[in-house]
Amino acid sequence: MAFWYMLSGQLDPFYLGAGIICCGIITLISGDLVFRSNTSVFRSARTFVRFVLYIPRLMVAIVYANIDVAYRILHPKMPIDPALITIETPFRDDVLRTSFANAMTLTPGTVTVDVTGGTFIVHALVREMAEKDLLEGRDIQNRLARIFGESDD
Repeated sequence: MAFWYMLSGQLDPFYLGAGIICCGIITLISGDLVFRSNTSVFRSARTFVRFVLYIPRLMVAIVYANIDVAYRILHPKMPIDPALITIETPFRDDVLRTSFANAMTLTPGTVTVDVTGGTFIVHALVREMAEKDLLEGRDIQNRLARIFGESDD
C-alpha cells in the first residue's frame, strides 16, 4: 500500500479508499503465489522477505549486464557468440521456476526461451559468459533456491 500511495502522491480520502480496495483485490488474486495452503505463514513470510532482499542484488546484476551488452554492441572487437544453453535444475515450485526464468530474462544478454519441468533453454548473447554464469557459477540458481527453501544449504 505504501507503494500505491507513493505513486499516487495523494492522501485524499478517495485515493486512500481506492488504494485499500485495489491492494485488497490484488492480494486476493495473487495471494496464493506467496501464501500457499500447504506452507506455514511463517515460512511464506520468510520467503517473501528473502525475495525482497534479493531484489537489490538482482538490480545490480541487471545494471552490470546492461553495461556489458552496450559495450559489446558499441565496441567492434568484443566477441558476440550467440548460443542456446540448456540448464537443468531440481526446481519443483512454479513460483521458483518463474522467478528463475524472469531473473535470467531480465538480465540483458540472456532470454529464457523454454521451460519444461526443471529444464530451462536460454538464448545467450555470449556463450562463454553464459556458460560460466549459468552452468558453472549458478549464482542466480543457488540464490533463488535458498530464498525459496529448495537448497541443501
